[in-house]
Parts: sequence; structure tokens; C-alpha cells
Amino acid sequence: MGNVDVVNRQVLNAYWVVVAMVLVVEIIYFINGGSGRYDFASLIYRIVLVIGIAGLGELLYIYFRRYGRQVIIGVSLTLAYVNYLNLSVYTENVPGMFLIFPMLVPLIYFDRKLLDLFGVLNIFLYTLFYFTLERTIYDRSIEDFLLMEAMLVSALLLARTVLARAIEIGRQVEHLTQSQQDLLVDKAVSQRMLKIDALTQLYNHVTFYEYLEDLVDQSHRNGLEIQVAVLDIDNFKKINDTYGHIIGDLVLKEVSIRIGMTVSLNDFAARYGGEEFAVIFTEKSLEEAFDYTEQIRLAVENANYSYMGNHPVTVSIGLCTYEPEDTAETMFAKADAALYRAKRSGKNRVEQYDANLDSIKQR
Repeated sequence: MGNVDVVNRQVLNAYWVVVAMVLVVEIIYFINGGSGRYDFASLIYRIVLVIGIAGLGELLYIYFRRYGRQVIIGVSLTLAYVNYLNLSVYTENVPGMFLIFPMLVPLIYFDRKLLDLFGVLNIFLYTLFYFTLERTIYDRSIEDFLLMEAMLVSALLLARTVLARAIEIGRQVEHLTQSQQDLLVDKAVSQRMLKIDALTQLYNHVTFYEYLEDLVDQSHRNGLEIQVAVLDIDNFKKINDTYGHIIGDLVLKEVSIRIGMTVSLNDFAARYGGEEFAVIFTEKSLEEAFDYTEQIRLAVENANYSYMGNHPVTVSIGLCTYEPEDTAETMFAKADAALYRAKRSGKNRVEQYDANLDSIKQR
């Protein structure tokens, strides 16, 4: 609605410009000999009439804004005939453009119904105008009438052709825009599929390493605190063997949900592979990261696994923090070493990396 109001306002302003130009022409005609045919009072009357019609258009638009297009086109039609009649006082060669102009206004709104309505109305009005005024008062010939009618009909047909072409181009642009939007959506979906693990909807192995390498680089340059946790579902092979792979997939989904619900917005959770998950904690101390991993462990342990008779599911977790000499690979290896110690120590526990207890093995 806002854009239509702006367009309507611009058209109304254009009418005032036209009114001003017509008044200048009227005054020039009057000064250069027109006063011999009409007196000054008549000139003032015509000026007031033109200004009054434009002013009436403003009032009608204010009170009937819902029908703003019809009001504006109606004003243009009225002004066209008044100006056409006024200039007929001074010259017999009144430009037909005055009567063609109202047919151009509906093009601004891309409205075919308004164009047809006011185009046919314009042709009918000129017929009435000719036989009641031009033929009787100004003695215009029938040839002039037929020529003007031909101009109006031609203008209407041309305007309809232009409008049809504009609508067609608009649809093509809309279709092209929609196609581009679809391509962008498809691209976004494709990029997401490349980064996301389809089963758990967590990030995948490749994306995890890309993100970890970037954060390690930031830690080198800016002193960013990061920790890496590696999680493994305890006895997962037994779950698959006992309940089947479908139930195993449900367990993977449930564990991924618990991880996602526990970590903060600044953290990064991924399915590393199989039953193994990884989390990168950012902007936290080692103690805070440990608390988060403990919350994950408890969340997994306390989840409802009714689809396998509430058989308990637990995870073991290894945790390490960034050291100045670390790379992405060594950080993961440290967390992985702590995970193995958690497994050997009885499972369902969190262990921090300890250089004195853990030996790093590259996978």
C-alpha cells in the first residue's frame, strides 16, 4: 500500500505541473491577442476552474483513498477535457495529446481493466463532446471528429499492447527471480548437506576439522581458549547386536539431541564417525568445559530409551584444553587418549587429558 501511495502522490504532483503549464499557455495566448476574443473575467474563470479540478482531485483522493487509482484517472480525464476546451478558445488546432493523456495513466498501475474502462469512456466522451460542443459551437468538421476518434482508438490499442508486453516482461522477471531464489535455496541446502551428518543432524567429520583448525589458528594469534571433547557410546556394538541397527540409529539420534541441547550457542558439536562424537568448547575455562561434558554424560544416561526396554545408555568422554604447541590433530589426539583412559577406567565417565597418564596415538 505504501508504494501505491507514493505513486499516486507523484501523479497528483504531475497534475499540478500540467495545470501550471496550461495556465502559462492560457496567459500567453490571452496577452498575444486572445483578449480580443475573451475578456479577462473569462480568463480568471478558466484558471479557477482548472485549479479547482486539481484541488477537488486532492480532496477526493484524501477521502476516497481506497479508490485512489479511479480518482486519479478520473481527474486526469476531467482536466484533459477542460484544458482541451479552454485552449479551443484561442486556436482550432488543439493538440489531441490532451485527450490521449488519460489513457497513459492506467499504464502506471499496470491495470488492464482500468485502461479498458477509461479508454472506452474517453472515446464515448469525445463523441458526446464533439456533437454537443465542437460541431455546434466551433463548427468542427466530421473529418476532424473521425481523425480524433481514430487517434483515441489507436492510442487505446497501443496502450493495451504496451501494457500486455509490460505484464509479460514482469512475469518473466518474477519467474527469473523465483528461479534465482530456488537456486540459492538449493545451494544452501547442498552446502548444508555437505556439512551436516544426515542421521544426527550434527556437523560431520570434515566440517569438525575445518572448524577446529580455524579455532586453533585463532588461539595461536588471539589467545582464544578452546577445549575439545571426544565422546563414545559405551557398548554400542552390543546395542546393535541385541536390538538391531534401526534401534542403534535411534540411540545415535537421542545422544546427538542430548549433546545439542546441552552445549552453548558458541560451541560446536559433530558426529565424528560411527558411535563417536566430538565437541569444541569456546570462550570457556577448562573447569567450565568439564562441567558441560559432565552435563552431557548425565543427560545421555538419564534419557528415556523405552524403545529398547529402558536399557541404559552411557557415554565415555575424553577432554583436553588448548596448549600453545597444539594443532588441530594433536588436540583431537589428546582428547581421544583421555577417552581411552575413561573406557579403561570403567566407562560412563569424563577424563581430562594428562600427559603423565595418556599416550597420544594418531589415528
